[in-house]
Amino acid sequence: MSSGAAPRETEGVSSARLRLHGDLLDFTRAQSVEQRFDGHPSLKDVIEAAGVPHPEIDLVLVDGVASALDAPLRDGAALDVFPAGEGPAGHARLLPPPQDVPRFVLDGHLGRLASVLRMLGFDTLWERDPTDAALAELSAREDRVLLTRDLGLLKRSLVRRGAFVRSTRHLTQAREVVARFSLREKARPFTRCLRCNGALHELPAAEAAPRVPPKVRARQERFVTCDGCGGVYWPGTHHDRMQGIVAELLR
Repeated sequence: MSSGAAPRETEGVSSARLRLHGDLLDFTRAQSVEQRFDGHPSLKDVIEAAGVPHPEIDLVLVDGVASALDAPLRDGAALDVFPAGEGPAGHARLLPPPQDVPRFVLDGHLGRLASVLRMLGFDTLWERDPTDAALAELSAREDRVLLTRDLGLLKRSLVRRGAFVRSTRHLTQAREVVARFSLREKARPFTRCLRCNGALHELPAAEAAPRVPPKVRARQERFVTCDGCGGVYWPGTHHDRMQGIVAELLR
């Protein structure tokens, strides 16, 4: 009776060396990662297996040559992976061109961030319990930036524009988004309904009068109404606090 040597578990397994740059290090424990793979996967599949979602990737150099994310990866390759705005010049970038005024869709855990972005005047969709599939499809169909803290959602192939929100605090999250998407010069504060995202426009006091409490009618002269939900709003006691938040975010 004869016996053969047990097959090596690594037989047929290839590997590549990934060097991550800039804030892509947020997704891994080390700048240099050896990633093993079978067959001929795409760069996207291997980089995402290492933890980095594709909407965060703006340039990949494979042995010094710029490559598309759908290119097959070969054994022994060395990859340099860069976020937006980093890496050597002269290469075509992978992320879509920036929008003049970004529009957003947020996952169900970012409701307070959604309110702040609406306060700044940005078209921001949010629901409490959307499915991942619905969020990815909406982001792609309406060309909206998907903001999330769910890496699995951000890795869905439908998502073209997206960002992982690092902080867990809503005002710090807002600072992240303002900086990343250069929103300071694009903000139009207090032009969106915080409740439904509808556009706000001025409402004459005479038209507002039947729709607000008598004490408000006596004290207020300026009103706005929402094109979406029909709500009527005025500068209440919380307005100064909101103005302070806006001023700090756009400083």
